[in-house]
Formats: sequence, C-alpha cells, structure tokens
Amino acid sequence: LAFAIVMAKWFSNYEPFTELTTPKAFHDLGKLMYGFVILWAYASFSQFLIIWSANLPEEIPWYLHRIRNGWQVIGIGLMIFHFFVPFFILLSQKLKRKKHLLVWVAGYMLVMRFVDLFWHIIPSFAPHAFHLHLFYFIPVFAIGGAWFAAFFWLLQGRSLLPLPDNSYEAVTGEL
Repeated sequence: LAFAIVMAKWFSNYEPFTELTTPKAFHDLGKLMYGFVILWAYASFSQFLIIWSANLPEEIPWYLHRIRNGWQVIGIGLMIFHFFVPFFILLSQKLKRKKHLLVWVAGYMLVMRFVDLFWHIIPSFAPHAFHLHLFYFIPVFAIGGAWFAAFFWLLQGRSLLPLPDNSYEAVTGEL
C-alpha cells in the first residue's frame, strides 16, 4: 500500500490522474495505511503472545534469537518506529490530505518494512551477534531492481485507468 501511495503521487503529476488524485483520495489511502499499521502490530503481537504463553519449545528459539545478542534493539525499534510513530503520525487528518507529506510517511513505512524483514530473516544466520554485511543488501537490490524493471516494463502497455465496461450494454441493450 505504501508503494501504491508513492505511485499514486507520481502519477498525479500526469494527465488524466491530476483530477483523479484528490486530497480526499489520498486521505482515504492514508486511512487505509493507518489500518494496516494497526493490523501489522496486532498480528505481530498476537503471534508473539500465543507462542510465548503456550511455551512451545519448537517455536520459542525463534524469538530467543531475536531478543538476545543485540537483536533486541531492532525488535524494540520496530515496536517504536514501525508501530507507534506511524500510528501517531497517521492520526493527523491534515497530513493524510497532503500528497507530499503522505508520500514521505509511505516511504518511511517501506524502509521500516525492510528493517522488519531484516529482523525476521538475518538472526537465523547470525544468532550470536548483531552484524551487518554487504551480502545482506545485494539480494534486496537485485530482486527489487528486477521487480521494478518488470513493473515499469509491464506498466507501459497497460491502461492506467479502468476502461468502460460495455458488457452490460451488449447483453441488455440498456445503459
């Protein structure tokens, strides 16, 4: 959704999207992103609470790797910067109506999503200490670059607005 908000802002600079991307449309997208922030926090906390309270021996090591040896800083940072900060920022109705501000929040959410994925994956490979390595970022840029190339290549041949649906007229002869 954050990527869709960024793309909607980018498309709003070109016709015919200029009249379609109103402040109300961005306000609705901001409300939807706010809902997904809450959904992410609910799902993450629910998963943690169920596994921890059930004391499942096969599941608990996954969390133990992420709350020890420096990884807990990223976990706490995710709680603060991937939930609380966007939660309170997206409460503002004025912010959600301004395209350029909402795009900054959406970009911030994309970065925090990358940090969340990093926290989910990397401690399995380095459980004894937190460290960064160049090879952690190469797959992200390679797969992301291939995805962006495919996205923009496929975007060239598509109509960006829904085409009129004349199937109802063809069947019934009515408007």
